[in-house]
Amino acid sequence: MKAFAELLDRLALTASRNAKLRLIADHLRTVPDPDRGWALAALTGGLSFKEAKSNTIRKVVEGRVDAELFRLSYDYVGDLAETVALIWPTRHGANREPDVSEVIEALNTAKRGEVPDLLENWLDALDAEGRWALLKLVTGSLRVGVSARLAWQAAADYGGVDVSDIQEVWHGLEPPYLDLLAWLDGKAERPDVETHGRFRPVMLAHPIDEATEMPRLNPADFVAEWKWDGIRIQAVSEGGVKRLYSRTGEDIGHAFPDVIEAMDFEGVLDGELIVTRDGVMGSFSDLQQRLNRKSVDAKRMAAFPAGIRAYDLLADGEEDIRALPFDERRKRLEAFIAAVPSSRIDISPLVDIESWEKLAELRASPPEGDARLAEGFMLKRRDSVYEAGRPKGPW
Repeated sequence: MKAFAELLDRLALTASRNAKLRLIADHLRTVPDPDRGWALAALTGGLSFKEAKSNTIRKVVEGRVDAELFRLSYDYVGDLAETVALIWPTRHGANREPDVSEVIEALNTAKRGEVPDLLENWLDALDAEGRWALLKLVTGSLRVGVSARLAWQAAADYGGVDVSDIQEVWHGLEPPYLDLLAWLDGKAERPDVETHGRFRPVMLAHPIDEATEMPRLNPADFVAEWKWDGIRIQAVSEGGVKRLYSRTGEDIGHAFPDVIEAMDFEGVLDGELIVTRDGVMGSFSDLQQRLNRKSVDAKRMAAFPAGIRAYDLLADGEEDIRALPFDERRKRLEAFIAAVPSSRIDISPLVDIESWEKLAELRASPPEGDARLAEGFMLKRRDSVYEAGRPKGPW
């Protein structure tokens, strides 16, 4: 627990992205299995203990500390883990400091009535920094400025691989990620994962200079489509597993159960998450009413119904079609969307390119309707395959 506590403490006090990457990579390099894998799971939000909740922690503390003193302290500090770490009156004895894997394994198998005794014994065995890290681990609320994407990048840096390779296999693996870490150590091959519901690393576009670069391109080689003002997502529905990912691979489906329910298809869509009412697109501020929530109530779902505007098709049924040219994927996408029964999922229309000048005029003065809410155009080469990252030229 000491190494994990030190990692969290240093991450919380470090603003630099590069410094955070080094701290996580160093942790993977120096901490043995399975603790380093559990740390990676904690940093990416991959741990949850159904029998260990914040209320359980409060009751344990109130068994040792005056309830009013605890309430006043919590009001002042504002963070449960930090408050408990500082106020806990240790009873010294034969307590041994637990390691991370011991805590996780115990909580995964403990019954609800056993959790308070476990927490009490661990809190007695740890110093203030260890208590803070323990409770952050238990509640899953780390708040150390690390996203899942940053943790994946740190793992990629450690193993000398591309982060897209991490993303490609991540959702098919289980903590503590022994196969993944063996590969990153250079001791095994990359895990072969074909699990239903996994994330596919997204393809991104490069900005283009309209004055100097566009005149050198042939409009006939490209298609144009509106860039809608929502957030880029990947909708995966395979073998009964339905997941909605952000473009960085974080599962956001818990905030959009209405979209998950509408995903009555077999395949993988790349698109834009938007608010849509009776086929009319809402503004980004409408979508913000749904974003970054652990859950959403029926009233909010009814007021801000979400949907998907599809850009691309990555898997058609069980067939991975990322290696096909865009024109072919687009034909498959049109047939795919036509077969989807929900009106919450539609297709992003293509825009004819008569000339770059005409396209610029259309961008400057878009027609009435949804196009008024677009951020601009995406240009995609007709022969472009779907490849991870930001390759220069195709999009």
